[in-house]
Amino acid sequence: MAGQFEIFTDGTEFRFRLTGEDHEVLAVSGLFRDKAGAAAAIFAVRENAAAGQIVDKSGASAAEPSRRGGDDRSTGRRRLAGAPLRA
Repeated sequence: MAGQFEIFTDGTEFRFRLTGEDHEVLAVSGLFRDKAGAAAAIFAVRENAAAGQIVDKSGASAAEPSRRGGDDRSTGRRRLAGAPLRA
């Protein structure tokens, strides 16, 4: 089973989150005034994500991520394997 996009309310506005197969939250959107706006953003993410490049704007030293993936001990989150960073 693949991950899923979930639309939810945050007060009076809407957000969406992307969850993985294990229900771990991978990403959370900004605010949208209506559900249609959140749904349109989900379609845009789905259309653009596969070809999107990773751009490192953190200013931290650029170290290439592990090719094996694994857990990041500082955050407990899973690292993606094999995706080189672009400065």
